[in-house]
Amino acid sequence: MRRSALAVEQQVTSTAVLAVEGLVRRFGARDVVHDFDLELQAGERAALCGPNGSGKTTILRCIAGTVSATSGRISVAGRPAGSRDARRLLGVSLSQERSFYLRLSGRDNLLFFAGVRGIARGEALRHVRGLEEELELAPIVGKRVDRCSTGMIQQLAFARALLGTPQLLLLDEPTRSLDSAATERLWRAIEARPGLAVLIATHREDDVGRCDRRIDLASP
Repeated sequence: MRRSALAVEQQVTSTAVLAVEGLVRRFGARDVVHDFDLELQAGERAALCGPNGSGKTTILRCIAGTVSATSGRISVAGRPAGSRDARRLLGVSLSQERSFYLRLSGRDNLLFFAGVRGIARGEALRHVRGLEEELELAPIVGKRVDRCSTGMIQQLAFARALLGTPQLLLLDEPTRSLDSAATERLWRAIEARPGLAVLIATHREDDVGRCDRRIDLASP
Protein backbone atom coordinates (compact mmCIF):
# COMPACT_ATOMS: atom_id res chain seq x y z
CA MET A 1 0.00 0.00 0.00
CA ARG A 2 1.16 3.54 -0.71
CA ARG A 3 1.79 5.87 2.20
CA SER A 4 -1.47 7.50 3.23
CA ALA A 5 -2.10 10.82 1.52
CA LEU A 6 -3.54 11.97 4.85
CA ALA A 7 -0.02 11.86 6.27
CA VAL A 8 1.12 14.13 3.44
CA GLU A 9 -1.89 16.45 3.24
CA GLN A 10 -2.03 18.48 6.43
CA GLN A 11 -4.67 20.93 5.25
CA VAL A 12 -7.59 18.49 5.29
CA THR A 13 -10.87 20.13 6.16
CA SER A 14 -13.16 18.91 8.93
CA THR A 15 -15.82 17.99 6.37
CA ALA A 16 -15.23 14.64 4.71
CA VAL A 17 -15.12 14.68 0.93
CA LEU A 18 -17.33 11.58 1.05
CA ALA A 19 -19.56 10.33 3.86
CA VAL A 20 -21.70 7.21 3.44
CA GLU A 21 -23.82 6.13 6.40
CA GLY A 22 -25.92 2.98 6.56
CA LEU A 23 -26.31 2.68 2.79
CA VAL A 24 -28.83 0.07 1.70
CA ARG A 25 -29.78 -0.58 -1.91
CA ARG A 26 -32.45 -3.19 -2.49
CA PHE A 27 -33.57 -4.57 -5.85
CA GLY A 28 -36.83 -6.40 -5.31
CA ALA A 29 -36.37 -8.61 -2.27
CA ARG A 30 -32.58 -8.67 -2.58
CA ASP A 31 -30.21 -6.35 -0.72
CA VAL A 32 -27.32 -5.73 -3.10
CA VAL A 33 -25.78 -3.29 -0.62
CA HIS A 34 -26.54 -3.64 3.10
CA ASP A 35 -25.62 -1.19 5.85
CA PHE A 36 -22.49 0.16 4.13
CA ASP A 37 -20.45 2.93 5.78
CA LEU A 38 -17.48 4.84 4.37
CA GLU A 39 -15.73 8.15 4.91
CA LEU A 40 -13.02 9.61 2.66
CA GLN A 41 -10.96 12.70 3.31
CA ALA A 42 -9.17 14.85 0.74
CA GLY A 43 -6.32 12.96 -0.90
CA GLU A 44 -7.42 9.56 0.38
CA ARG A 45 -7.90 6.55 -1.90
CA ALA A 46 -10.00 3.48 -1.21
CA ALA A 47 -10.54 0.34 -3.29
CA LEU A 48 -13.81 -1.60 -3.27
CA CYS A 49 -13.06 -5.28 -3.84
CA GLY A 50 -15.25 -8.35 -4.05
CA PRO A 51 -16.82 -10.83 -6.43
CA ASN A 52 -19.26 -9.88 -9.15
CA GLY A 53 -22.61 -9.08 -7.59
CA SER A 54 -21.13 -7.85 -4.30
CA GLY A 55 -22.38 -4.30 -4.88
CA LYS A 56 -19.23 -2.42 -5.92
CA THR A 57 -20.75 -0.67 -8.92
CA THR A 58 -24.05 -0.09 -7.12
CA ILE A 59 -22.21 1.77 -4.35
CA LEU A 60 -20.50 3.98 -6.92
CA ARG A 61 -23.78 4.68 -8.69
CA CYS A 62 -25.51 5.59 -5.42
CA ILE A 63 -22.72 8.06 -4.62
CA ALA A 64 -22.87 9.47 -8.15
CA GLY A 65 -26.63 9.91 -7.80
CA THR A 66 -27.55 7.77 -10.81
CA VAL A 67 -29.14 5.16 -8.52
CA SER A 68 -31.19 6.10 -5.47
CA ALA A 69 -30.40 4.54 -2.12
CA THR A 70 -33.15 2.46 -0.54
CA SER A 71 -32.07 3.89 2.80
CA GLY A 72 -29.06 5.56 4.38
CA ARG A 73 -27.33 8.87 3.79
CA ILE A 74 -24.62 9.92 1.33
CA SER A 75 -22.96 13.33 1.13
CA VAL A 76 -20.18 14.75 -1.01
CA ALA A 77 -18.35 17.54 0.82
CA GLY A 78 -21.53 18.04 2.84
CA ARG A 79 -23.87 18.12 -0.18
CA PRO A 80 -26.52 15.40 -0.62
CA ALA A 81 -25.53 12.81 -3.24
CA GLY A 82 -27.33 13.39 -6.53
CA SER A 83 -27.78 17.12 -5.95
CA ARG A 84 -26.41 19.59 -8.47
CA ASP A 85 -23.84 20.84 -5.98
CA ALA A 86 -22.63 17.30 -5.27
CA ARG A 87 -22.41 16.38 -8.96
CA ARG A 88 -20.19 19.40 -9.62
CA LEU A 89 -17.63 17.99 -7.18
CA LEU A 90 -17.52 14.53 -8.77
CA GLY A 91 -15.55 12.99 -11.59
CA VAL A 92 -17.11 9.68 -12.63
CA SER A 93 -16.02 6.86 -14.94
CA LEU A 94 -18.25 3.80 -14.75
CA SER A 95 -17.91 0.48 -16.54
CA GLN A 96 -19.70 -0.28 -19.82
CA GLU A 97 -19.51 3.37 -20.87
CA ARG A 98 -22.36 4.27 -23.25
CA SER A 99 -22.80 8.01 -22.77
CA PHE A 100 -20.38 9.30 -25.41
CA TYR A 101 -21.75 10.57 -28.71
CA LEU A 102 -20.56 7.93 -31.15
CA ARG A 103 -20.42 10.12 -34.27
CA LEU A 104 -18.42 12.86 -32.59
CA SER A 105 -14.67 12.78 -32.11
CA GLY A 106 -13.18 12.16 -28.70
CA ARG A 107 -12.14 15.81 -28.50
CA ASP A 108 -15.61 17.10 -29.42
CA ASN A 109 -17.10 14.82 -26.78
CA LEU A 110 -14.75 16.17 -24.12
CA LEU A 111 -15.54 19.75 -25.12
CA PHE A 112 -19.27 19.02 -25.02
CA PHE A 113 -19.09 17.50 -21.52
CA ALA A 114 -16.90 20.38 -20.35
CA GLY A 115 -19.73 22.67 -21.43
CA VAL A 116 -22.23 20.52 -19.54
CA ARG A 117 -20.11 21.09 -16.43
CA GLY A 118 -20.40 24.83 -16.98
CA ILE A 119 -16.86 25.43 -18.22
CA ALA A 120 -16.64 28.37 -20.64
CA ARG A 121 -15.59 27.53 -24.19
CA GLY A 122 -12.14 29.11 -24.05
CA GLU A 123 -11.32 27.53 -20.71
CA ALA A 124 -12.69 24.19 -21.93
CA LEU A 125 -10.37 24.26 -24.94
CA ARG A 126 -7.37 24.90 -22.70
CA HIS A 127 -8.43 22.25 -20.21
CA VAL A 128 -9.06 19.60 -22.86
CA ARG A 129 -5.74 20.33 -24.57
CA GLY A 130 -4.00 19.98 -21.23
CA LEU A 131 -5.62 16.59 -20.61
CA GLU A 132 -4.76 15.46 -24.14
CA GLU A 133 -1.11 16.21 -23.43
CA GLU A 134 -1.06 14.84 -19.89
CA LEU A 135 -2.78 11.56 -20.79
CA GLU A 136 -1.17 11.30 -24.24
CA LEU A 137 -4.50 11.15 -26.01
CA ALA A 138 -3.37 12.56 -29.38
CA PRO A 139 -3.90 9.21 -31.21
CA ILE A 140 -7.45 9.00 -29.78
CA VAL A 141 -9.11 12.41 -29.59
CA GLY A 142 -9.30 12.95 -33.35
CA LYS A 143 -11.18 9.68 -33.93
CA ARG A 144 -14.93 9.27 -33.94
CA VAL A 145 -15.88 7.41 -30.80
CA ASP A 146 -17.60 4.63 -32.79
CA ARG A 147 -14.18 3.88 -34.29
CA CYS A 148 -12.40 3.68 -30.96
CA SER A 149 -11.53 0.49 -29.11
CA THR A 150 -12.83 -0.25 -25.62
CA GLY A 151 -9.48 0.80 -24.16
CA MET A 152 -9.53 4.09 -26.07
CA ILE A 153 -13.03 4.88 -24.82
CA GLN A 154 -11.94 4.04 -21.28
CA GLN A 155 -9.12 6.59 -21.58
CA LEU A 156 -11.57 9.21 -22.84
CA ALA A 157 -13.89 8.42 -19.92
CA PHE A 158 -11.06 8.98 -17.45
CA ALA A 159 -10.16 12.27 -19.12
CA ARG A 160 -13.80 13.34 -18.88
CA ALA A 161 -13.80 12.46 -15.16
CA LEU A 162 -10.98 14.96 -14.63
CA LEU A 163 -12.87 17.85 -16.23
CA GLY A 164 -13.76 20.66 -13.88
CA THR A 165 -11.16 19.81 -11.19
CA PRO A 166 -13.34 17.41 -9.14
CA GLN A 167 -12.79 16.77 -5.44
CA LEU A 168 -13.81 13.10 -5.64
CA LEU A 169 -13.20 10.55 -8.40
CA LEU A 170 -15.43 7.48 -8.73
CA LEU A 171 -13.79 4.88 -10.98
CA ASP A 172 -15.26 1.49 -11.90
CA GLU A 173 -12.59 -0.98 -13.08
CA PRO A 174 -10.54 1.99 -14.33
CA THR A 175 -7.66 -0.04 -15.82
CA ARG A 176 -9.54 -3.13 -16.99
CA SER A 177 -9.04 -2.52 -20.73
CA LEU A 178 -5.84 -0.46 -20.56
CA ASP A 179 -2.33 -1.50 -21.52
CA SER A 180 0.50 -0.94 -19.05
CA ALA A 181 1.47 2.46 -20.49
CA ALA A 182 -2.09 3.82 -20.30
CA THR A 183 -2.45 2.42 -16.78
CA GLU A 184 0.68 4.28 -15.68
CA ARG A 185 -0.60 7.50 -17.23
CA LEU A 186 -3.88 7.16 -15.34
CA TRP A 187 -2.20 6.70 -11.98
CA ARG A 188 0.36 9.40 -12.73
CA ALA A 189 -2.50 11.84 -13.33
CA ILE A 190 -4.04 10.90 -9.99
CA GLU A 191 -0.67 11.30 -8.22
CA ALA A 192 -0.39 14.77 -9.76
CA ARG A 193 -3.58 15.75 -7.88
CA PRO A 194 -2.68 14.97 -4.25
CA GLY A 195 -5.83 16.55 -2.82
CA LEU A 196 -8.14 14.41 -4.94
CA ALA A 197 -10.10 11.69 -3.11
CA VAL A 198 -10.53 8.49 -5.11
CA LEU A 199 -12.90 5.55 -4.74
CA ILE A 200 -12.37 2.69 -7.17
CA ALA A 201 -14.03 -0.65 -7.75
CA THR A 202 -11.48 -3.15 -8.98
CA HIS A 203 -10.41 -6.77 -9.21
CA ARG A 204 -6.77 -5.86 -9.88
CA GLU A 205 -4.32 -6.17 -7.03
CA ASP A 206 -1.92 -3.68 -8.61
CA ASP A 207 -4.65 -1.03 -8.48
CA VAL A 208 -5.46 -1.94 -4.89
CA GLY A 209 -1.80 -1.43 -4.05
CA ARG A 210 -2.06 2.20 -5.16
CA CYS A 211 -4.76 2.87 -2.55
CA ASP A 212 -4.71 3.61 1.16
CA ARG A 213 -7.50 1.22 2.02
CA ARG A 214 -8.99 -1.99 0.73
CA ILE A 215 -12.69 -2.60 1.44
CA ASP A 216 -13.75 -6.19 0.87
CA LEU A 217 -17.40 -6.78 0.02
CA ALA A 218 -19.06 -10.17 0.22
CA SER A 219 -21.80 -11.42 -2.07
CA PRO A 220 -25.21 -10.79 -0.43
